[in-house]
Amino acid sequence: MRKLYEKNELTFALVWIGLYVVVMNIALQFCGGFDDLASKTTTQVLVPVICICVLAVFSTVWIIRNGLSEKYGLCRFRGSRKQFLYFIPLIIMSCVNLKNGLGLKAPAAVSLLMMVNLAVAGYVEEIIFRGFLFRAMAKDNLRSAILVSAITFGAGHIVNLANTADTLSVLLQICYAIMVGFMYTLVVHKGGSLWPCIASHIFVNGSSTFALEQGPFSDLVAAVFGQASTDLVQICSSVFIMVVSGSYALWLWKKGINRRARNGK
Repeated sequence: MRKLYEKNELTFALVWIGLYVVVMNIALQFCGGFDDLASKTTTQVLVPVICICVLAVFSTVWIIRNGLSEKYGLCRFRGSRKQFLYFIPLIIMSCVNLKNGLGLKAPAAVSLLMMVNLAVAGYVEEIIFRGFLFRAMAKDNLRSAILVSAITFGAGHIVNLANTADTLSVLLQICYAIMVGFMYTLVVHKGGSLWPCIASHIFVNGSSTFALEQGPFSDLVAAVFGQASTDLVQICSSVFIMVVSGSYALWLWKKGINRRARNGK
């Protein structure tokens, strides 16, 4: 890995993306996908957990052993939280799965393992997309690096079509993941640390295991639109994520990237 990294950082990042997609798809095929979690056995869910944890440990150890923690954001956050509006938009977006409350939708052991799987996946995705890919491209063209990192992150979720029959859910996920990726990348660029985004990503992914489909948010949708079908609730939730993430990202972009360009930096 070190030789590949030294030869071409972008190729190194793309290899990691490919490795992540292939390994996790094989593991999720064994698991049977995300649908009908209540029917899964502990053994089925354990395989993806082991795979993602191996990737997490390997990537983290490699970064630390090669002295690249600062470069890839596994370091303390730089700057004042006030400059980031105290991360309030990031926190609001992170709590989206709480909209209808939380509850067990599968046996406790299965739910816990799936939560670990999704949470660690969030950690690995941040290292790969906001760490390896973004840093490999940022040294040549910062704006392109931010946009490509966000779009690649969102488009990468298309592989979930192979693991679920809910096509609409995946398509919506791709759309809002691009906006979330845009926001995360700008937070990392301006703050120099992955940890705020890792914390957000872990919470969003982990809480999705316990997110209920019916509750206060679906009641609100019903009151506004006269109905609260699962599809309509998903669409409203996705639009909310895109608005919050997109607005915050554009504010950070205007505050940082454009100002830097005007100053000739």
